[in-house]
Amino acid sequence: MAKITYLPIDPRVGFPQRFSCRIGGVLLIFIIHYNAEGDFYTATILDKDEDVIVHNKPFIYGSDLFDGVVDDRLPQVPVATADLAGKYDHAGKSSFMVEVFPWIMGR
Repeated sequence: MAKITYLPIDPRVGFPQRFSCRIGGVLLIFIIHYNAEGDFYTATILDKDEDVIVHNKPFIYGSDLFDGVVDDRLPQVPVATADLAGKYDHAGKSSFMVEVFPWIMGR
């Protein structure tokens, strides 16, 4: 059975926010930013050696954060931003990490 969890982002501590997370057996470092003008969040993703894999990739509702990125350092595990009830269509400040989460769709 696949384990489904979400990235441990805590908007209460402010941005930028940095944390490490193991996805699909791969340790990744995330730096999360909030863009107040556009009301969206982005992730810069680094490998364990702190080399950048992805720079400021936006969390887009209904999309895999790794979509369109070809890099062997990323796991083959989707990180999809959505809410379980399907009532939102945007991952903005009012819903992100409240009801809309970046779900890790596997181990």
